[in-house]
Amino acid sequence: MKTYCKHTKCGGTLFVRHCIDLYLKDKKGRSDVKRFIASYDGDLDAIAADMAGEIRSGNIRLGEIRYFNRIEPTNGKRRVIGRETVRHQIFDWIAVTALMPMLKAKVGPHQCASIKGRGTGRVRQLIKRWSFEGRFKYFIKMDVRKYYPSIDRPTLKKMLAHDVGDAQLLRLTFTLIDSYQGKNGLNIGSYLSQWLANYYLSGAFHYAAEQLTATRRHKDGTTVSRRLIDHVVFYMDDILLVSHSKRDLKMAATRMVRWIEKNLKVSIHPEWNLKHCALEPVDMAGFTFRPDGRVNIRTVIFLRMRRAFNRAARASWIGYDLAKRCASYWGYLVHSDSWSYRRRHGIDSTMRRVRASLRLHAKMQRRRYAITDRVQ
Repeated sequence: MKTYCKHTKCGGTLFVRHCIDLYLKDKKGRSDVKRFIASYDGDLDAIAADMAGEIRSGNIRLGEIRYFNRIEPTNGKRRVIGRETVRHQIFDWIAVTALMPMLKAKVGPHQCASIKGRGTGRVRQLIKRWSFEGRFKYFIKMDVRKYYPSIDRPTLKKMLAHDVGDAQLLRLTFTLIDSYQGKNGLNIGSYLSQWLANYYLSGAFHYAAEQLTATRRHKDGTTVSRRLIDHVVFYMDDILLVSHSKRDLKMAATRMVRWIEKNLKVSIHPEWNLKHCALEPVDMAGFTFRPDGRVNIRTVIFLRMRRAFNRAARASWIGYDLAKRCASYWGYLVHSDSWSYRRRHGIDSTMRRVRASLRLHAKMQRRRYAITDRVQ
């Protein structure tokens, strides 16, 4: 098997400075970033030289990760989020930038979430296109139980050691992985974790896309191989399998669960079952998909979106927090078949007021930063 990232120069000052510039894009106004840069008297070259020296020596200073609980408003799930220091975040960017050739090669084309250009919009595009096909008949949706906390670190490190040829980069990546709390799992909220989470399931994706087959032997001794599934898409740890054959799909799902639990040492939620596309829509990435190509918003998200836009429509002036909430839901309305709802409830005119509120807030922030810089 091919080995990637053999000579990354991740301990070079120029490479680290390039990663710092990538990290600081759209983050220079944050107070914690300003404090970190000020601790080096604003000298980014000194920061790069210091961090590059730590990578070469192996004595990497990360700072303490602050953890807090978050309850998901749509499903009530409790998640532990880790907030890293600025120094730790920059090391994440260095590791991901150096690992990128390997990550791009390994992560499957239909593995979505936390990848630029492959978010909910990409999932919606794929499933909507498949829904017009005559073979879009049955589907099974499954997900990994508590995916981030249950990732097996020894297995992940073994995969990285097999695919990455730079010892210095491996040492940095292992140090970052070991800095997370507990003996297993990754940190929700880390830039490195979101890429490693996709990488960890990449083997499962390629197994589903390439090896879920069945072979039939004829009387004359010839054999014919066929695929058990027609389509597969991953949205982080949510897995959707689609097939025109009920028997083949059930066989494929059983093999898939067995492969994941054996090779990745994580467990699949046991309540998955086979469903008919004509009787029940596919619920994935915040949308529901029907065989005629119609795309609707998931009910829980739609109710919260409607409440936010109703509040904005009644308000004489839309505050910043409410404007952010409406803007985050706007994408669901644009990328679903909700034009008649938008027209009936005047959503587009409310959205124009939301944009005006966000523009004013951004203008005030820029002015505040300019005053602060002049004072300093």
